[in-house]
Amino acid sequence: MNYFSDEFKKYLVEHYVLDAWQFVVNTQKNIVTAGYCCHVIESINSKMEDEHRGWQDEINKEIQQLLAEKGTGSVGISYEGLPQFKMDMFGIPVDYPFLIDKYIKDFFQYLRNAMDSAAQIVNSALLANQGLNIERVDFNKIIHVLSNASYVQVFSNTLTVLLRIQNSIEFAYMTEFNNRIKHISDTKLILSRELFGDGMTSKIDAFYKKGNQFAQQDILTITKEVFDFVGKEIILLLEAISQDIKLDAFIHGRTHDLKFHVQTVKDAPDSSFTVVYVEAVDSIDELPEILRVLLVRSNEEVNSMNSDYDDILVRDKHQNYIGRFILDESIHNDGLLQYRRYKKDNYEGVLAFIEQTKKIYPIRPFLMTGVIVSKE
Repeated sequence: MNYFSDEFKKYLVEHYVLDAWQFVVNTQKNIVTAGYCCHVIESINSKMEDEHRGWQDEINKEIQQLLAEKGTGSVGISYEGLPQFKMDMFGIPVDYPFLIDKYIKDFFQYLRNAMDSAAQIVNSALLANQGLNIERVDFNKIIHVLSNASYVQVFSNTLTVLLRIQNSIEFAYMTEFNNRIKHISDTKLILSRELFGDGMTSKIDAFYKKGNQFAQQDILTITKEVFDFVGKEIILLLEAISQDIKLDAFIHGRTHDLKFHVQTVKDAPDSSFTVVYVEAVDSIDELPEILRVLLVRSNEEVNSMNSDYDDILVRDKHQNYIGRFILDESIHNDGLLQYRRYKKDNYEGVLAFIEQTKKIYPIRPFLMTGVIVSKE
């Protein structure tokens, strides 16, 4: 399966964990951006080599011309005559070494972001109703949680991949590189070219972090190795997650469908109303104590929207309103999809209906099912 496709998105819908999709997209975005950084680093390094060889060729031509004309001669080399390794960016001269330094930092940061975003996938797709607050989720934290006795046997496929990544030298390098430059000091880059030879050095110097000695690394080699590693392991992680999702371990009470009933009466606005509800057969007791609601329609495309209603009525098979659920969390506008939590409220159904008819609730016809009744 292509885990960055509509097929996988619909798979998440089927298992009531669609909120994980936004983190799949974010993981991919970070990896793609890191790939761009890697390409820029390679391109700048190649351009430095080309410019240096071009300068050498010009010096050699000048020497050959002097020898041809006079049989002898000398060529003076000043600092101004050396390759400057600069480019113009929107009218600003920028040194190549500065760009390499910047994009190396960006490269490792974006890949580390991808790993934390992958942890958010695990949190949303597997832990679901038991999930951590998203602000507390990172790669190491999710491993700690899944290693708990409550989960270690349940999500063994995912935990195996997470631990393999955590114990790898590639993960250690990108993690501690980021920690070093954020919390201690910059890492030294060694960029040098032999003046007249072919020798070139492009390295990240050695550094020491958290009891580990990290050796000096060739820039192009380490970035390619880490990028390839992350790309491969993320796919294996998504494969493991997709297997563990099938357990549907913690999705009780989740729904993608709310109903609506709209009545409009011409010239009688007080008799017009809109209500939003879920269905039961005979009693509200048939429903779980907690509902978690995300509005979703999955046809050729998947469309979704958060439920922002303060309360949701319960209607029985006779179309009587027999109770309600009320919102049990604060709503914040942060652009993230989430299964909103509603708790069962011990309240008379008719009174709940009357109260809701006094509210102005927008309906989402493309995401909800219901009827609109017009009366003269």
